[in-house]
Amino acid sequence: MKLLAGSAKVNITPPLSIPYLGYVPRQGKFRGVHDQLFARALVLDNSETKLAIISADSLGYGNEILGAGRNFTAEVRERISDRAGIEPNNIMLASIHAHSTPETLGITRLSDVPEAVPWLEVLMDQLASAVEMASGNMAPAQLKLGMGLAEEIGHNRRVRDLSIEEQIAQGLVDPQVGVLMCESLESGESFIVANFACHPVTVQVQPLVSADYPGVATDLVERTVDGCLNCLFLQGAAGNINPMLDDTRDFADVERYGMILAGEVLKIIGSLRSPETPIMEPKLAARSEVLQLPVRDLPDQEPMREAYERALKDAESAETDEERFRALRTAGQHRESLDLIERGTDPVPGEVQVMRIGDLAVASTPGEMFVQLGLEIKRRSAAPHSFVVELANGWVGYLLNPGGFAEGGYEAHPGPWTKVSEDAGQMLVDKAVELMKELWS
Repeated sequence: MKLLAGSAKVNITPPLSIPYLGYVPRQGKFRGVHDQLFARALVLDNSETKLAIISADSLGYGNEILGAGRNFTAEVRERISDRAGIEPNNIMLASIHAHSTPETLGITRLSDVPEAVPWLEVLMDQLASAVEMASGNMAPAQLKLGMGLAEEIGHNRRVRDLSIEEQIAQGLVDPQVGVLMCESLESGESFIVANFACHPVTVQVQPLVSADYPGVATDLVERTVDGCLNCLFLQGAAGNINPMLDDTRDFADVERYGMILAGEVLKIIGSLRSPETPIMEPKLAARSEVLQLPVRDLPDQEPMREAYERALKDAESAETDEERFRALRTAGQHRESLDLIERGTDPVPGEVQVMRIGDLAVASTPGEMFVQLGLEIKRRSAAPHSFVVELANGWVGYLLNPGGFAEGGYEAHPGPWTKVSEDAGQMLVDKAVELMKELWS
């Protein structure tokens, strides 16, 4: 069985008119670009199955951001299918989840921004174009896979009293770095896919566009590895994993985390380039299923509305800017809880997608999955090796592990960022495991 592979990347840096997700106000305006954003695509074809993976330097894409009756992922897939001849269910649209990128999740109403809808139409075309170009430059290739560790980047942000060593031992963080290397048999050029779990929030809520540490890491790999044309980053189960230094707003830390990750990826690539490293058989397949996820328990509307109005009055009577900011932030949180209540109690659709690439399972879910759930997928996987990918093919908010709501915290607060119940996370895990078993049966 022969494998063809191709890759491409497209610049998706937004105009400054497209807002990012701020605190107060919730839609902040960019003032400049620190580093460019890209959509990177990899296409694989073994003559029986053709797969495409997109890694976009974005916060994530809520499927409702285009407005009523439209679905972002479905429309991107349709464009790709028309242009590149790939079955829609064989296309994965993943995001690195960098927070210094446009607010495309749907926590706020992006469609209310006049420039947003035309920009989204262009963005969908850019995402599709990356796959179209990758499909157009395919050549014979081979696949290799390696695993490493990067323990100096992320920690569990909900556990403050344990060392990183204790967190790793207790399954509260996942330091594994996975690398899929696709090498051209003709030119020796390569495409890299790296998988790692840590929230890219080092420079969140600041007015410069940035791909955060994944942008640094992918750029370093592309510039360092001779013949590396593209490096895709797939965000792991990082719903409760933050960089070691939380929220510093410091680009020096962004560079440091990126260098640490790139260093481990480069180390793995060095091992994979050994002629003794086995080549994977190019078996390709994909399975996908949309689940109807139960919504979380919602608070009573009237007490929440009263709390919202109280906070607005506190902001009006505030004597200092700091008091006013705190009151407005509290009012905003209550307003977002009201938004969640007004969205109703209908189940939330969420897609589980699993791809088989040789001995590797790439299992994706559409939420910000807590690391405990991601590690469970890896433990229960029928595949020899597994990547877990969050924020793919949509966004349903945080996916908490059992007991997560009782622990409280931001992720458990009733807001648009946590739309589904604890049961939803386990449902997605179980379905991912089931689909992996199908692909390895």
